[in-house]
Amino acid sequence: MLPDAAAYITLLAGFGAVVLLTAWMPLVLKELPLSLPIIFVVLGAVLFWLPVPGPGPDPLEYGVVTERATELVLIVALMGAGLKLDRPFGWGRWAATWRLLGITMPLSILGLTVAAVLVLNLDLATALLLGALLAPTDPVLASDVQVGPPNTGEEDEVRFALTSEAGLNDGLAFPFVHLAVVLAGITVLGPFGWAIEWLAVDLVWKLACGLGAGWLAGRVLGWLIFRIPNRAKL
Repeated sequence: MLPDAAAYITLLAGFGAVVLLTAWMPLVLKELPLSLPIIFVVLGAVLFWLPVPGPGPDPLEYGVVTERATELVLIVALMGAGLKLDRPFGWGRWAATWRLLGITMPLSILGLTVAAVLVLNLDLATALLLGALLAPTDPVLASDVQVGPPNTGEEDEVRFALTSEAGLNDGLAFPFVHLAVVLAGITVLGPFGWAIEWLAVDLVWKLACGLGAGWLAGRVLGWLIFRIPNRAKL
């Protein structure tokens, strides 16, 4: 491990380099079929491969830090995708999004699971976990084919569908991740207990709570930002 002072200086230098690259790289990549997130994924892999002292690439060595950092990045990425959208929420107006979530994504999970079992010879639980991880559209890596910033008018149907689906699909993928975990420990819960627990808790309860809390928070914050008197507006 690096000494505390050296680690702090290294962290600041790395953060500064990331900020500069974030501002500069889009100009370089403008005419190339590459996106900024892919460059940073490659950069991160290269840094972990370099023979320098410091934290290794194994996330299990720093489980809590890895989990919390992943949660934070995921929340920021999903909120960023949601804030881009100008179209008001609605069942009819978001029909393409519901088709991607309700039809395309479950079929993708099923197809990836079957392929993992038949081609990679994985067990069902591992194959389902792989399918649930790979099926959702990544809101960061797919940013170049999403809508532009708010109120810029760059919101055709395809871009809107990809952006809105990318902001919602992780919530739908989690029940399948939990199902894979349950299948791995099916002998503990019995032949039917696992199915009831997954349907009631992981699928119905958690999705309902997530949707309800997200809708309520959006309505309250929208009112606070846009509807309260001018002297108190954010």
